[in-house]
Amino acid sequence: MAELILPGVYIEVRAEGLIVPGRVTVGNLGVVGTASKGETDEPILLSSYAEARQHFGNYDSFIDPTTVPPKPRANSLTLVRALEQAFSFGATTVFAVRVADSTTVKAASHTLTKGNDKVVTLTAKTPGTWGNELKINVAAAEETAFVEDEKVDPATPKLTHKPVVQSARNRVTHTSAATGITRTFSGGNIVYTGAPTADQAKIDPAAGDLTFHASLGLAAADKLVVSYAVDKASAVKVTLRLGTVDEVYTVVSGKDLIADIAEQSVWVDGTAETKAGELPDLSSPAGAFASFKDGANGEAGADYKGGLEKLENKDAHIIVAAGQDDGFGNELDKHCQKASSDLIKRDRIAVVGSHLQDPKKPDEFFDYLTGHSLASDRVIFVAPGIAANDTAATPPEKVTLPGAYAAAAVAGLLSSFSAHISLTNKTLPVDALERRFTSAELTQLVQSRVLALEQRLGFRIVKGITTSTNTAFAQITTRRIVDFAKFGVRSAATPYIGLLNNERVRGALRATINSFLAEMVDDEMLVSYELTVTATRQEEIKGIARVTLVLRPTFSIDFIKVTMNLE
Repeated sequence: MAELILPGVYIEVRAEGLIVPGRVTVGNLGVVGTASKGETDEPILLSSYAEARQHFGNYDSFIDPTTVPPKPRANSLTLVRALEQAFSFGATTVFAVRVADSTTVKAASHTLTKGNDKVVTLTAKTPGTWGNELKINVAAAEETAFVEDEKVDPATPKLTHKPVVQSARNRVTHTSAATGITRTFSGGNIVYTGAPTADQAKIDPAAGDLTFHASLGLAAADKLVVSYAVDKASAVKVTLRLGTVDEVYTVVSGKDLIADIAEQSVWVDGTAETKAGELPDLSSPAGAFASFKDGANGEAGADYKGGLEKLENKDAHIIVAAGQDDGFGNELDKHCQKASSDLIKRDRIAVVGSHLQDPKKPDEFFDYLTGHSLASDRVIFVAPGIAANDTAATPPEKVTLPGAYAAAAVAGLLSSFSAHISLTNKTLPVDALERRFTSAELTQLVQSRVLALEQRLGFRIVKGITTSTNTAFAQITTRRIVDFAKFGVRSAATPYIGLLNNERVRGALRATINSFLAEMVDDEMLVSYELTVTATRQEEIKGIARVTLVLRPTFSIDFIKVTMNLE
């Protein structure tokens, strides 16, 4: 506030009463799994399945055709297959993390050469077998090449590549070491014959010599940078191909290729070899494409736990470990409990599924489901598996996926609903179920805290429950409503950190939180609530404002009891 010296009116505006809570969601997914493409251990935000395929590549066939009879492939890729299910059933915002083990390798090309000397080696940008589908061809250039920003020695000003072609893009930049003044020559200020004037630079097309008017005072310590066009006879066309898409570069040397790739390529990186300044030889036979090779996915021992850690500080509220069954459930629980702590403040739940049933041992599968050991208000256990189209098979075929992928489908469906909307009796339009349970079996599964899928007027979720035992969070909606409230209260209260701890500011804090909770009542997430914001004198001194909430969440209808009186 201004110092009160001169007479006048001094005004201080206190805006605490206008603070409103930010928007809150509990529907973002976090998915961890193995893939054939993309950086590892790096969360990527996706909004569609098309984006998922573009970034992480295609999944492999779920069935191993070399086995007799055909069996599920060991260590099949999981991430994109799970994302396919999640996006198909309603997910819109997903943080995806590709995980791998130490055997993952980037695919490399045949090194381009000049005679027996190496010029440049190209390597896929990210590790995985996707890079093995890359191909490369070197052919005679079909158009003029362009050299960007070549540094030229002022003591012997001569361009590296020639013959130079007259072009409107040609540019010469001179910086004087003595004065620091920079002059740029382009267009009509570059000549190719005769002597240059004071406003011109000359390029000798055949020899590549640079000359200036004597008034420029070119010194050995000056800086010269030249961009210029080179005749196609002194260039080659390098074509990179992935499927039906090409990247094409017209270059005059390995260094030029590396520079262009660094600026433009979405597929590869270039490494200079001993003769990087040379023009690589043409492919032989002409038109032939050489394949990249040796890319590896590293899926066998992928570090899912490490992938979950990369999601800790992301706004992901529903977590899926792609392809992992309930054996990984305790790790998911530990991750969710840690992320939901007051230290990290990322309240979330996980969805995990069952492994495949042995068709010859259906009783063992049922005993496995009813005997599982998961018991957490932040873990949902889904069974059985689902049928889906395997587009990676040749030809594409329908396969039965384990409950781990049914979990991804349920997670996608859950993310599409508001926090108070229950999964109970919601349809899950899959192609088929791995197994059709009887009513008696479904009863035991629900009593065993399994979110079971049934075939009844389509395919439905029997009851939207967590694996919690004897707690208030048996219904998924209760867990999500409370998490939603926690997010909202944090969003409403955070702007008050650092403000005065007095009755006026606490009243404003209460009003802000109250507006959020009242909206939850209007949206039918809460039946009612009680709210107090207080601080004793000792708490004021310590900087503590105490917010006490009593929330009365809504519950879904699981049963309808009908009494009929006949007269």
